[in-house]
Amino acid sequence: MRALSLLIVSGLALTLTAPAPAQAQELNRGTQRLELLGAAAPACVAGSARAGQQINATYQDGGPSSGSVVIPILVDPTTAATQGSSIQLNLPVVCNTSHTISVRSYNGGLLRDGSTGNQGSGGFSQFQGYDVLVAWQNATARIGGNGSSAALAYGQPAKGDLVLDIAIPKGTQPLVAGTYRDAVVVEIRPSN
Repeated sequence: MRALSLLIVSGLALTLTAPAPAQAQELNRGTQRLELLGAAAPACVAGSARAGQQINATYQDGGPSSGSVVIPILVDPTTAATQGSSIQLNLPVVCNTSHTISVRSYNGGLLRDGSTGNQGSGGFSQFQGYDVLVAWQNATARIGGNGSSAALAYGQPAKGDLVLDIAIPKGTQPLVAGTYRDAVVVEIRPSN
């Protein structure tokens, strides 16, 4: 074993004292430049909504592109007038460029299935209006009352929760019996 140890030590000594290659000597080397390129296409993506505060309203998730707000007790059982209801929905949104968010209601309020107008007979109504407040990145827009659509323009990329506050006021006029419905469409699109 000693001979092996001496041999290793001797080999180290030779390695440490070996002459260095001449500085002027240069090897032929080839170089190649490689560029990496990619493009991020403008995009806006929304996830599934989550329900926040709920008063006489529930949310049924249908995935990232749909859902249903259900009003379990639409009218007061003693007056047949609309009971107040509200719900807050939070949609996670990511837009990597400037974008526009538009919200529109098909009927402008809850309309009874099969009806052709707001008024029923004998002082009954076939329509119940409601408000939708849209909040995004410290900007707000509202639909309801006099309008059935609204839009928000945002001039830079952003991510966070798009908040929809839906409020059905307490009614003063009784509603004709039936199913009342509307569809609210939220569209998020890149501006460029």
